[in-house]
Amino acid sequence: MKPEIHTLASTEIYRNRWLTLKEDKIQRADGSEGIYSVIEKNDFVVILPVEDDHIYVVEQFRYPLGERTIELPQGSWELAPDAAPEDLAAGELLEETGLIAGQLEHVGYQKLAQGYSAQGYHIYLASNLSYQGQNLDAEEVGLTARKIKTVEFLELILAGKITDATSVTAFLLARAKNLID
Repeated sequence: MKPEIHTLASTEIYRNRWLTLKEDKIQRADGSEGIYSVIEKNDFVVILPVEDDHIYVVEQFRYPLGERTIELPQGSWELAPDAAPEDLAAGELLEETGLIAGQLEHVGYQKLAQGYSAQGYHIYLASNLSYQGQNLDAEEVGLTARKIKTVEFLELILAGKITDATSVTAFLLARAKNLID
């Protein structure tokens, strides 16, 4: 199948350790030309740490929003982009919540924002949890973790108080697969 859009040229506009911003000159299937901005980022993981009828969440300040948000633990390792997703999930869970999972189950894989990036994320259900202690990165100063009832997490989504699309999608996919109540 022929691509509907062909890249004529690509220019790197900006790069840091977390992302690359490119501007591509493109040609559409009808022959017209234009530009397309693309953000390149490594895939990441999101973890649903569950214990009985509870789920562990993190709360942290999100600079672009100017407020603290409630989310599921998630992240990537910019310095180890080829790390296995299950190792990344175990590492991020420990880093952000201080928890070690006796069992990690892969729930699925989703794309984050395919209108401007190919970045995706692996979703893991973590169970048989034990606490070891948080080990936050410098970028995570002020991040807190706590346990809430699973039904409360759903209520917060429905009330518009959990707005992180990754957390919402991961939770709803796990529920759809009957992995959590």
